[in-house]
Amino acid sequence: MSGSGEAAHNASAGLPRPLRTISDEFRELQSVVSRFQSQLDAVDGTIGLHPLGPVNVEQAQASFSQACKRLRSSLVSYRDTTLASWNQLFATGAMQHPHLANMQADSPTVAATKRMAAATQELGDMRKIADTLHQDIGSCQKILVDAAGEAISRALADDGPGTSLLLIERLKTSAKRLGLAHYTDVQNRDGAEVTTVTLAGGISVIDVDIGATKEHMKVKISYVSDIAHDQRIDVLMLGRLQTGDIHGFEKLVDEMAELDRLTKEKAPANFIHNTFAVVATLAAIQQQELAKLDDDFKQVLKRGSGIALPYMRHVGPSTMYYMSPAVAYGLSEHQWTEIAANNLPTVAELPRCMWLDYVWEPSNKQHCFLSATVQQHCVDPDHMAEESAGQKVLSYAHPTIEGLEMRFLEFAQLPAQDAGVASADAQTTQASGVWIPYTLVARLAPELLACALTVRGIMLATGQPTEGSPGASQDSPRLLEDAPTLERLIYTDCVADNSSTLFQAVHRVGQSTSLVKLESPQIRAWSISRIPITSMHQVLAVAPLLRRQAMFNELLASCFSTTAVDTSAHSESADPDITVSAKTFANDPFRIDIAIKKDTDTAEQGVALRVSESTEVLAWTHQALGVSESPDLLVAMSGVSSTTLTKDTAHKNLSRVADLCISIPIISQWLQTHPQ
Repeated sequence: MSGSGEAAHNASAGLPRPLRTISDEFRELQSVVSRFQSQLDAVDGTIGLHPLGPVNVEQAQASFSQACKRLRSSLVSYRDTTLASWNQLFATGAMQHPHLANMQADSPTVAATKRMAAATQELGDMRKIADTLHQDIGSCQKILVDAAGEAISRALADDGPGTSLLLIERLKTSAKRLGLAHYTDVQNRDGAEVTTVTLAGGISVIDVDIGATKEHMKVKISYVSDIAHDQRIDVLMLGRLQTGDIHGFEKLVDEMAELDRLTKEKAPANFIHNTFAVVATLAAIQQQELAKLDDDFKQVLKRGSGIALPYMRHVGPSTMYYMSPAVAYGLSEHQWTEIAANNLPTVAELPRCMWLDYVWEPSNKQHCFLSATVQQHCVDPDHMAEESAGQKVLSYAHPTIEGLEMRFLEFAQLPAQDAGVASADAQTTQASGVWIPYTLVARLAPELLACALTVRGIMLATGQPTEGSPGASQDSPRLLEDAPTLERLIYTDCVADNSSTLFQAVHRVGQSTSLVKLESPQIRAWSISRIPITSMHQVLAVAPLLRRQAMFNELLASCFSTTAVDTSAHSESADPDITVSAKTFANDPFRIDIAIKKDTDTAEQGVALRVSESTEVLAWTHQALGVSESPDLLVAMSGVSSTTLTKDTAHKNLSRVADLCISIPIISQWLQTHPQ
C-alpha cells in the first residue's frame, strides 16, 4: 500500500470495518491493478515498467498474488457454505415436492421468496452505501488531519500562544496512527514548564520536549537494544519542528516507525543497524576517494561516488551525485567546508542538484542483512578482515578514479539444511548476517530521464538480468512521433510554451543574442526512479553512469533553458547575433554536434560535444576532425565516427570551457571571441 491509498488507510484506521464480502475482495483486486496501472501511465509517456522504473514489480506481484488468494478463499467459503446448503436442499428432495411443480405465481410461497430476494438486494445496496460512507469518512478524516497540520505549522511559525498544546495533541494523534505508544511528562526546567512527549515503538523511543518557545524544543532518539545512535537524526527532526514543518516531521517519525516495525517483524534482521551500516559504508567510500583526490570535495562530486550527506533529507543515507556547475561555482569556500562537514542544513534545498536516497523495499530474493558485529560493507585498506564460507573480501577498481581499488565484504548464502522447507519468505541466519527477502534501493530525487544505454549500463552494474531490457538497438533511428524522446521531454521541462515543434529558443548571453535550433529528436527516453542495490560496491559504478546522463541532459537543456527570451516561430525575425544549429545522435546518445554561424559571416564553425565515460564534456572543432566546410556542415560532421572522439584528440581549451559551463549558448559565444 502506498501513496494516497496508504494515507486514506491510516486516516481511517480507527474506524470500525464491516465484514468483508466477495465484492470487497474484487474491489481490492481492482485497486491493486489500478495502483499498478497508475504508476505506469506517466504523463510524459515514459515507460515505467522496467527494473529502474517507479514500480516495484516484485512488490506489485506479491500484492496481486495476495489479493487473488483472498478472493479465492472467499469464493471457496461461499461454495462450501451458501452453495452447499442449496445443494443439500436439492439432494434431500425438498425441492421435488409435487405441489411445487403446480405452484402458482401468486402463491404465498412464491411471494415469500420474492420478499426474501428483495430484502437480500436491499441488504446488498445498504452494504454498498456503508462501504462508500466508510471510504468518505476516511477521506474527510485525512483532509481534516492535513488541515490541522497546516494550522499547527502556521502557529509554530508565528510562535503564538497555545501552540505547544496543539503540538502535544498532534504528536499523540500521530502516535496512534502509526501504532506507537505515547506518554507525557511535565517538568519545570529553569523556571519554564516543559512537556516531554514520548513516542515508543518496539525498539526505538523518540522523546520530544515542547515548551512555551522554540528554544525549549528538543528531540532525542534512543533504543531499547544496544544500537549506537547517530545524533544527526535528532538534529534533522528538531529542524523540521523548529521551522514549523509538521508534515515533514511526521514523515520522519513515520520512517523511524517503519524501521522499528521491520526490525521487530523480521528479527533477527536489524533494519536500524543496517541503515547505520549503509551510512558508514558511504562515508568510508568517500574517505578513500578523498584521499586519492587530495581532499577536494568538488572532485568527489565530479569524479567520485558523490557526496555522502546522511540525514539531510530523510532518516537514512543520502548521496548528492550531481550538482549543476552554475550552482557549484556559486558556493563560497565556507559553504563547501560546511558541506564537507555535513553542517549545512540548507544543502538539501539547493536547486539543480540530484540525489540518491537509500531505503529498504521488499524483494522476491533474499539478501544479507549484517549482524550486529559487522559495522559496514566497505573494508579499510589497512584492515585485515576475516573470511569464511559465507563471507569474502573482494577488491574492485574504481571506474572513474584511476589507481583506486576498494575492498568490500561480499556474502554468499549457504545451502539450507532442509531444502524442502526453503521459501522466499523464509529467513536464513548465518554468522555474517541474516538473509531475508528485502533489499536496499536507491531512489532518485528527482527522477532522471535517460537513454537506453544508461538504463542498460545500470542494470549490468547492479547485476540485474538484461534480457528484454532497453538496449542499443532500441536507440537506432526510427519513427519517434509517438514515442517519448529525450529532446522533447527536456524541451517540455525548460519552456513554458512547449506546444511548438520547432525545438528552438533565443538566448541572451551578455549583450549578444543567439538562436539555438535543434534538429528532429533522435534519442528514446526512459525514466529512472529507483535502483535496487544488491551489493554496496555497485554504488561505485552507478553514480558515474547517472552523473554522465545528468550532465548530458543539462547540456541538451541549455538549448532551451529558462534564460531563453523567445521560443516562438518568429524567433528568427529578431535577427540574432549568432545562429546555432544542433544535432543529436541515436547511436551515440551522449553526443551533440553544433554548427555556429555569425550574422555577419557566411562561414560556419562546427563543434562536436560529447560527455565521456569519465563524466567530462569534451569538444572537437570540425577542422580538427578533418571536416571541410560544406553547405550542410552538420551532415558532414555526422559522418565522423564517435570512436575517433577521444580525450587525446579533444581541443583542450574548448573542452575546459564546455566542461565548466555545460551550456551551448555560452560555448558559442566563447568561440566568437576565440576564433579557431
